[in-house]
Amino acid sequence: MVVSWAPVEIIDSIGSILALLLAIGCLQQAWVWYRVHREDIFRHYILLFTIAIVVFAVSRSCGHLIKQILILSGREHIWHMLSPFSGAINTATFFVIFAFSLYYQRVKIIHTKLEEYKNNLEEMVALRTAELEETNFSLENEVTERQAIQKALEAERERLTVTLRSIGDGVITTDIEGRVILLNRVSEQLTGWTQEEAAGHPIAEVFNIIDESTRLPQENPVPKVLKYGQIVDLANHTALIDRNGVERSIADSGAPIRDRESRIIGVVLVFRDVTETKRLNEELNKTQKLESVGVLAGGIAHDFNNILTAIMGNLNLAQHLINPKDKIYPLLEAADKASRRAKTLTHQLLTFAKGGNPVKKTANLGRIIRETANFALHGSSVQCLYDIPNDLWLVDLDPGQMSQVIQNLIINARQAMSSGGRIMIKSSNISSPEKEMYPVLDPDGKYIKTTITDEGPGIPAAIVGQIFDPYFTTKEKGSGLGLAISHSIISKHGGFIKAASHNKGGTVFTIYLPVTTGEPGSQTSSITPQSAIKPASGELIMIMDDEKMIRNIAKMMLETNGFEVITVKDGEEALKVYKQYQKALKTVSAIIMDLTIPGGMGGKEAVTKILALDPRARVIASSGYSNDPVMTDFHSYGFCAAITKPYLINDLLSTVSQALS
Repeated sequence: MVVSWAPVEIIDSIGSILALLLAIGCLQQAWVWYRVHREDIFRHYILLFTIAIVVFAVSRSCGHLIKQILILSGREHIWHMLSPFSGAINTATFFVIFAFSLYYQRVKIIHTKLEEYKNNLEEMVALRTAELEETNFSLENEVTERQAIQKALEAERERLTVTLRSIGDGVITTDIEGRVILLNRVSEQLTGWTQEEAAGHPIAEVFNIIDESTRLPQENPVPKVLKYGQIVDLANHTALIDRNGVERSIADSGAPIRDRESRIIGVVLVFRDVTETKRLNEELNKTQKLESVGVLAGGIAHDFNNILTAIMGNLNLAQHLINPKDKIYPLLEAADKASRRAKTLTHQLLTFAKGGNPVKKTANLGRIIRETANFALHGSSVQCLYDIPNDLWLVDLDPGQMSQVIQNLIINARQAMSSGGRIMIKSSNISSPEKEMYPVLDPDGKYIKTTITDEGPGIPAAIVGQIFDPYFTTKEKGSGLGLAISHSIISKHGGFIKAASHNKGGTVFTIYLPVTTGEPGSQTSSITPQSAIKPASGELIMIMDDEKMIRNIAKMMLETNGFEVITVKDGEEALKVYKQYQKALKTVSAIIMDLTIPGGMGGKEAVTKILALDPRARVIASSGYSNDPVMTDFHSYGFCAAITKPYLINDLLSTVSQALS
C-alpha cells in the first residue's frame, strides 16, 4: 500500500511557516527584554541565542518551503543543488547555538569579574574622587586663606603707605647698608628726590645735611644708628640741602628697624621742616626783646622828658627874661633848638615803646619835613632837595610820630645811597585823589601828598609788597621795624603810604595825609604868640607832679605871667589841699596833674575824686608819655585839656588859658 506524502508535506510547510513566525515573535520579545536592562549579560546571551535560533528556524523553514515549491514545480534538480548549502547553514547555526551554550558560563564568569572589577573600580574612583575632593577642598581653603592673607597684606601695605604719606614729617627708610628703600611724600618734597629715583641710592646722596653755623657737612645719623643700635637725634642748627640746592632748617631723629629676633635690618629717619618755626621763634625772641627794650625805652623817655621839661623850661624862661639882642640870646636859642630835637627823640622812643595813638595837633607838615630831613642827613654826603609850597594846608598830626616817619624814610634813602646822591622831597595840596589809584582814600577829600624819591637801586618787584611787614628787612643788621612803624603811624593818622621803584631808578615813597578843615596855613613857628594868650589876673593854679624840678619850673612860668601857684607831689596831697581851699572858700581855677605818680595816686585816679568834690573843677592832664590814651582822649577821663612834657612857656600858658576859657 502506497501512502501519500501530501499531508505530511502540507503539515511540514505549515509547521515551517509557523516556526518562522514563532522565531520572529521570539526575536521581538527577546529584543524588548534586552532593552529593559542592556547591562545584564544574561539578557545579552538570550538575545544572541534567540537570534541564533531564529536564524536556524528561518534557514530550516525557508529550506523546507523552497524544497516543496521546487518539487511541486518540477525543478527538483535545483533543490539538489541548493540542499548542501541549506544543510551547511543549519549545521553552522547549530554549532553557534552549541557554542553559545558551551561558553555562556565562561562568559558569565568573565562578565561577573568584569562587573566586580567595574564595581571595585567605581569604588576606587569614588574613593580617589573623595580624596581628590578633600584635597581640592583643602587647596581651595588654602587658596582662600592665601587670598585673604594677600588682601590683608595689601590692605596693610596700603594702610602703611597712606599713613606714611599722611604724616606731616618726612620719613626715609634704609636697609642695613644705608641704602634708601622708601620715601614718603613729605620727604620727596623736602629732598627733591622721588621714591623711584632715590631707591637704592646711599642715604648721604639723598639726605644731604650741613651745619647752619659752620656751613660744613653734618654727620649723617644713619651710620650712627647702625653702629650703636640706638635712636640718634640731629644736632641743633642742621640744614637740609635738597636736590635743587634749596636749604631748609630741619629737626631729625634716626631709629633702628629690628626684626622679630631684634636684629637690626635697617634705619628709619624722621625729619621735619622747622624753617618757619625757627623764624617764628626768632620773631618771638625779637618781640620779647623789643618789649623789654620798649619798657626800658618808655621808662627812659619818661624820665628824660621830666628832665627836658626842666631844661627846656629854664631855657625858654631865660629867653623871655632877657633882651633878644643880648649876646647870650643866640646861645640860649641854640640850646633850645637842641632841646627840641631831644624832645623829638624821646617822642620816638615812646612811639617805639608804646605804639599808641597819636596825640594830634594842628601843624604845618612842611616845617616838620624840613627839620627832620636836615637832622637825619646831618654829616652825610646825601643832598636833600625840597619842593614844598608856602601855602601847604594844615594837618592834624602828632609832630613826634610824623617826624619819626620822615626820619625812617630819609634814613632808608640815605642807606640806599652809600656813595652819596640826592633825595627829592615834594609836597602838594591834593583835592579829590584818583580813586582808581588810591581806593582807600576819600575821593572827595583833601589831602597833602608827599613824595620822597632817592637815587638808590630801587626795590625789587618781588619784595615791594612785603617791605611794610614787621621784621621784614634786606639789611644784615636791620630790625625790620622802621617801615612797619611808619606804616602804622600813617594809618593811625587816617592816611596812606605806598612804595615803588622809580622808572629811572631809585625808590619813591608816597604819603597822603588828610588836611585840617580850614584855611591854608604857612610855615610859622610852633610857639604860640604871647599876644594870643589871655593875660592872667591872679588865678590860683595847682601843680601836681612827683618831680620837684618840674613843679618849680612850672610854678616860675606861671608866676612870671601873673598866676598864683601852689604845688603838691601826688594825688592824696592834691585832694587834701583842694579840700582846705574849699573850706577857706578859695577857688582853685585849674589843676595840672601828672598822670603817673610812682608809689602814689596819679592823675587818672585823682581827677575822679576831685570832680566828685567839685564837678566844676578844671583839671589838665600832663604826662611824659605822649602816647598815653588819656592824652589822646582826655575828655573821656574827666580832663578839660592836656599838655605833653616837655613843654615851653607858651605851651603851658596856652593850655591853661584854654582850660580857663
